[in-house]
Amino acid sequence: MAPVILCLDSGTTAVKAAAFDASGQLLAHVDLPNTALTRTGLRVEQDMDASRELAVRALRDCMARTPGHAPRGLILTGQGDGLWPLDADGQPVGPAMTWLDGRARGLVSELGSALDRIEDITGSRPTAAAQSLQLLWLQRHEPDRFQRIAKILRLKDWLFYAFTGTLQAEPSAALPVWGSWRDGSMSAEIPKVLGLTRGIDVLPEFAPVGQCRAPLSASAAQACGLPEGLPVLMGPGDVQATLIGLGLGTRPEVTRASVFGTSAIHACLLDDPDTMPQKPRGAMVQQFVLGDGFLCFHPCFNGATLLQHLQGQFRDLPSSVSPAYSGLVVHPFFEPGGERAPWTDPQASAALFGLSAATTPQQIAWAGREALAFVARVSHMMMGAAQGALSLGGGLARDANFARFLATCLGTPVVRSPTAHAGPRGLAAIAAPHLLDASPADVAAHWIGPSEDRITPQSGPVARYADAKFASFRDLVDTTSPHWAALSDIADAAAHLNEDTP
Repeated sequence: MAPVILCLDSGTTAVKAAAFDASGQLLAHVDLPNTALTRTGLRVEQDMDASRELAVRALRDCMARTPGHAPRGLILTGQGDGLWPLDADGQPVGPAMTWLDGRARGLVSELGSALDRIEDITGSRPTAAAQSLQLLWLQRHEPDRFQRIAKILRLKDWLFYAFTGTLQAEPSAALPVWGSWRDGSMSAEIPKVLGLTRGIDVLPEFAPVGQCRAPLSASAAQACGLPEGLPVLMGPGDVQATLIGLGLGTRPEVTRASVFGTSAIHACLLDDPDTMPQKPRGAMVQQFVLGDGFLCFHPCFNGATLLQHLQGQFRDLPSSVSPAYSGLVVHPFFEPGGERAPWTDPQASAALFGLSAATTPQQIAWAGREALAFVARVSHMMMGAAQGALSLGGGLARDANFARFLATCLGTPVVRSPTAHAGPRGLAAIAAPHLLDASPADVAAHWIGPSEDRITPQSGPVARYADAKFASFRDLVDTTSPHWAALSDIADAAAHLNEDTP
């Protein structure tokens, strides 16, 4: 039977499984909505058992679509941040706190000097999505639950444990929170600085990508319809897997990438991250798993879900729209955790400027897309990657009008492969050398391959419009951001008033 590599990417919006043959061709793909996630105000949680069952179902359905093929191995990833707690028996201690959970955001303001010290150690400033601050929130607000925690994982670590019975993780996502990307070590100082009574002692053991592997257990094999003992590899976080799938580090012309999914990710690959012109406190750095260099990226809380939030606030807003240029400026900070990068502020809030009775739904919908492009421009200016093409991924990669405006706004060509399933493809490219002895040249040529489309920047009136509106966008952020904290305090006071009103 012909060999296949199975890939699992358990994301915030969807759980995806894919099967690739030995030449890097996609044979089957399954995409299930993530029904395990729930939102209640600042609380954004995920049922751990339901997450496991969704992953099992995705793999089982995917394998059923590849008759005549035998899996050579499984590689998995998932949401990079968040806190997935286990007790001493290896059972979930309540629901997971996801990376979108905003309950720890008050700690960001409270712990200013402590977070300065952590930023010195890790190179990244903790935000409401940081596992360390979420653990501190539990210590303060749910002490009984906190005391029951024996291990803290991320989603991919939890799925790896659920499939293999092995408590192990790879370090790329943990180092920006608990250690140093420079030397790869975890720091016992971080929990002390935060006042945590436990910290790195409840982390799993770590092994690099490729070495972090274990056999599929009998129970998981039966549930998934896979062979017992199948090698299971843990990939890097979903961010790095997706960026690799978009060609960052493998396609010569690609020097940067942007992904617009639930969140937005803007990234580049640098030999020395210290050469970045600016580094916002929410930026992250990871060692690149396919070779030399460091992946530098801005993980934004607010991505393409901005368009859903706008649709929820304004009636008759179209889900797809042609360019509808206007004087509207949108600040896209709708998520309860505020924003992480390129602005790092837990109180960041959304705004819409220039609204009038003459404004059309199409203009609002298009202004939301413009805002996402403007944030991308800020991020890429800060990172300062070499000139070259930007590879575009996520759901908005299918929107040619958005891709054209993004190219114009950044002044750089945009390449896209809207049907390529970048996350699973990146995972397969990472696994191929370990499971099929694929060479770097094979990975670049066959597992990643060329882009499907190349869009060049516009010139003339549209380019001048984009530049002028970008300048207004930045000026308005600078003007309004000093008011975010006061507005947050007023919102809290209003919530208490509403609770007291009969």
